Amino acid sequence: MKRPPAWVWIVALALLPRLAWVLLQWSRGGPAFPYPDEQLHWDLAHNLVTRGELVSADGRYVARMPGYPLYLALFAPLGEGGVLLARLGQALLGALTAGLAARIAGRAFGRRAGLLAGVLVALDPFGIFFANLLLTEVLFTLLAVLLIGRWLDHLNGARQGTAAFLLTGLLCAAALFVRPAGAAWLGLAMLATMLPAGSAWQRVRRFGLQAAPILLLLVPWGLRNHAVVGSYAWLSANGGVTLYDAQGPQADGSSNQAFLRDERWTGLGEIERDRLLYAAAREEMRRDPGRVLELAWVKFKRTWSLFPNVAEHARGATAWASAVYTGGVLLLALLGGFRLLRTDRTTLVTLLLPVVVFTVLHCVFIGSVRYRIPLMPLLVLLGSGAVRSPAPPRISIE
Repeated sequence: MKRPPAWVWIVALALLPRLAWVLLQWSRGGPAFPYPDEQLHWDLAHNLVTRGELVSADGRYVARMPGYPLYLALFAPLGEGGVLLARLGQALLGALTAGLAARIAGRAFGRRAGLLAGVLVALDPFGIFFANLLLTEVLFTLLAVLLIGRWLDHLNGARQGTAAFLLTGLLCAAALFVRPAGAAWLGLAMLATMLPAGSAWQRVRRFGLQAAPILLLLVPWGLRNHAVVGSYAWLSANGGVTLYDAQGPQADGSSNQAFLRDERWTGLGEIERDRLLYAAAREEMRRDPGRVLELAWVKFKRTWSLFPNVAEHARGATAWASAVYTGGVLLLALLGGFRLLRTDRTTLVTLLLPVVVFTVLHCVFIGSVRYRIPLMPLLVLLGSGAVRSPAPPRISIE
């Protein structure tokens, strides 16, 4: 009997602690949602299933993009049991991410690197923790790793057909609809596929085939928003709220949206409120650029802190597990980056681009360990380059 390939064992290794964590937390708290965003996502999915409308409990139609609520809509008809199944589903998605990371590293750097990457992603303590939270991190991380694998292939001359680029574009659209904050990274990465040699038409074709699915999906989303709230709101009506949270006079680098209870913002429609908050945030930034820089440093430290930001997890075994894992991955990524700088700059830039873009983004908006979750497998892939074979085979690990 043929032995299963190594990535299958990696998936199993990743699945066990995620399932155990989800079931343990279910035994403690059942379907309760520890964070407000979880409740919002579940309400959006529930209303989509029961009323046919993507609307929050408080009547907002463009509170979030529909990607993640559509995932939850698979489970929302099952009520409280659906919450458990959604979390178990995320445990599986996280485990598949580890297997995928193993395959990508194996293709790029050889079997040894593939095994290292798979094991590190499988045992990521934050990846395990977030499997139990109905937030976008787990799904977006899987999509980000999928896209990195495809872009590495495109840039190295593989998967150049029309269908291949269209599929990459569909994955880009899915990632955008799950987490619109990824728009800048997705756009830059798509532009990068125009760099390899070829005629002007070939270069434009590569970009156009990836952009087409995004545009085809954004148009109906924008038209729907215009019909229900009078604005195309191409991404969501949450950008101004988030920017004010990050740059308003109350900002300290963390998220605290208590300001929404202020009489200035209550009683407004979601589009009007978002626009006014965006304008107020920009005025604060223009008034005191030095404070923007001070907050950026605070947010940088929050995003890349070795320890969790939440007080209840910032001490004890949980905190030290976080510190050891994060510090180890960062050190390995540094070593891998130096090696790739000499041997494979295309792969180096592809892996570092999202890390840089998201770090800058969250130095402007809210900074939190949460927002680096999708970046950790990419740093693991970068770090696996430190143990690359002299002439790594372009095949998956077996």
